[in-house]
Amino acid sequence: MSLSRLLLPIVCCLTLSGASAAEATWRFCHEDNETYPWIMKDREGLYATMAKLAAKRADARIELVWLPWKRCLADVKSGIMDGVVGAGFLQERCEIGVYPGEPCKPDTTQRLYIDRFPLYRNRASTLGWDGQKVMGQRKPIAVQPGFVAARMLKQMGAQVDETDKEPYQILRKVSAGMVDGAILQAPVADPLLKEVADFGATIERLPISFQEYPTYLVVSHQRYKADPKRVKAIWQAFVQARDSNEYQAAKASLNYNEAD
Repeated sequence: MSLSRLLLPIVCCLTLSGASAAEATWRFCHEDNETYPWIMKDREGLYATMAKLAAKRADARIELVWLPWKRCLADVKSGIMDGVVGAGFLQERCEIGVYPGEPCKPDTTQRLYIDRFPLYRNRASTLGWDGQKVMGQRKPIAVQPGFVAARMLKQMGAQVDETDKEPYQILRKVSAGMVDGAILQAPVADPLLKEVADFGATIERLPISFQEYPTYLVVSHQRYKADPKRVKAIWQAFVQARDSNEYQAAKASLNYNEAD
């Protein structure tokens, strides 16, 4: 990926013509990896839809920026970015930005959506997951770099492979038996199992999710301190966007039916 792509917004500025010219644009980043149905290169993903609807409701200018995940979080912490879209709650992330709700106690009613991470295993593997512990592991479990699942697995004493970023490449390794399994976002991995014959024949999704948690729009401390009332209005606008008929129609158009 070129440096220019990292530095410049990939998704266009979502601007409402009636937005106040006096207010600075809100710049929110998300990961730079295409992630169905949230981040898409060839059509509008759900992050862009939600931001567009929120901008209209809050009478604001919102710009979404594609960045590597770790850099996105670092730029929010430093105030370069005004917030990050789609972050799960971790105690240490309270140093990066502000969650909606009480200090370091997110209000789950103000979530953006529920993120689900099943464990996908090679059908020939003895790998198992009962909701609390990993069983029958003989080879590493693949996880995208920087994802919380890797830390959780390591704390359990499981072997982890974090060498691949793209879900397709990770599932290719599962299919080939190079790893026992992988932990990936369900909306990303499930379609690949249907679309790629080799994957469907050699990989299965275990019934109990490895992780399942709400995600939020986390706003930088700098922007929050400057105008907490306005930040709360932005959060509320995203909730209204999430619950809107327009957003539900966008989900349906992408054949995405998971509950928010």
